[in-house]
Amino acid sequence: MKRTLRLRPCKKADGKSLIQWFTDERMMRLWCRDGFAFPLTEKQMVEYYDKLEMETCSWGFTALDEAGTPVGSFQMKADYKAESVHLGYIVVDPKLRGTGAGYEMVSLAVQYAVEILGMKRLTLKVFDTNPGARRCYEKVGFSVESIMEEGFSYQDEMWEVSIMAYTV
Repeated sequence: MKRTLRLRPCKKADGKSLIQWFTDERMMRLWCRDGFAFPLTEKQMVEYYDKLEMETCSWGFTALDEAGTPVGSFQMKADYKAESVHLGYIVVDPKLRGTGAGYEMVSLAVQYAVEILGMKRLTLKVFDTNPGARRCYEKVGFSVESIMEEGFSYQDEMWEVSIMAYTV
């Protein structure tokens, strides 16, 4: 059976799902760099959603499965003058990784940005240590535009950061 995801604006209660998805610090760092403390807590998620509500050009989405259960999440930040959106904090429930759920969610994000917001360009960042995510983004139509000079240090590793772009 083909999965059909739906997007809706995020709700504070969605943070409970994200907390369950990050059982180890490395996985969480692949998602947020150092944007949150490990372990992720409900308090951190409420503060994140409160801050998101105050920003005029940023908002979050939750991807839902057929039953209405959260299975993914991401943030959009718009630059209306540049007709561009940056996607961030992209995550899919670990139980669904490798099943096409990430592809479907990111494809819906692109569709929303292009068809609803009228954007001509989308960008996102991905670590070289996350090849599954990179393949997903490439399958959607993103390509590597540049490599950031400054990487991200996690424990004894240095992660390279690629900036990927999708252009209409």
